Amino acid sequence: MVFLLFIEYFDMSFDIEKMNKLPVEARFFDVNELWYSMNRWVVRLLYPTSVTPNQITFLSLVFGLVSAGFYISEIPNALVWGAIFLYGKVFLDNVDGNLARVRGTTSRFGRFLDSLADFLVTVLVYIAVTVVLVRTTGMPEYWVLGLLGMIACFLQSTFFVFYLVHYTSRVGSYEKNRVNESVTEEDRRRVEEGKTDPWDLRLQTLFVWVYGWQDRAVEQLDLLCRSLARVKNTEEALQNWYSDQKFLAWISPLCLCTNNVMMVFFSLVDQLEMFMILLVSLMNLYALGLLAWKIRTCR
Repeated sequence: MVFLLFIEYFDMSFDIEKMNKLPVEARFFDVNELWYSMNRWVVRLLYPTSVTPNQITFLSLVFGLVSAGFYISEIPNALVWGAIFLYGKVFLDNVDGNLARVRGTTSRFGRFLDSLADFLVTVLVYIAVTVVLVRTTGMPEYWVLGLLGMIACFLQSTFFVFYLVHYTSRVGSYEKNRVNESVTEEDRRRVEEGKTDPWDLRLQTLFVWVYGWQDRAVEQLDLLCRSLARVKNTEEALQNWYSDQKFLAWISPLCLCTNNVMMVFFSLVDQLEMFMILLVSLMNLYALGLLAWKIRTCR
């Protein structure tokens, strides 16, 4: 009887559509959805529980740290275990946001906590993978490749997020992310007036410190591309520039999620060197090629 009442309550209150940041008419094909297609079932199970999205974020951070630990260890099948926990991190990293949206509990705190956890895990995993390459090959030159790979990973993921946030802000469906996350006087005033939790501002400040250089780099690249495409600085022209669903679909593989899934795959086949080379060369050329295509079609 209790179980039937639980199911009845669950079916009445759960709305799977709330998981999405975009309304149906504004959605585009996002390749990242292939990697966590099962997460809706996890969100469905977690919805009536007391588990919070921030707890899921913390668990994804733990999975990421364990992944880095396995990569750097010299135990048998270290790469396999590192890959398994890295994919666990990828999966949970999407569950937290979906759960928050379904419950209507999205927050700026959760937005920054998630991004900062991603930053820490990415740095540690790339360091660990580079240590593996240097240790197995005896070539210290791989430190340079590892550094370039980590920079490429951050810039490519920021590239995707930059255009995605521009798009969602114009659609008006998700307001927890800003195009420019710089701390403003309004942010400080809201904390002083008690309208915003001080921890929101602390995490925002830390976010700007670790991600600011990437945001500025992508913003300057976008300005250059708009200039080459002769896009006027009018709202109508900018609306067309940032609302290209085809472009968003094509750049979705540059997201951090797909980057991690690629690392998982190349770890399982013991080809981390190939992963780094492809990331630094092919994926950067892919991004530049898409920008060239966008400039050409918009001129």
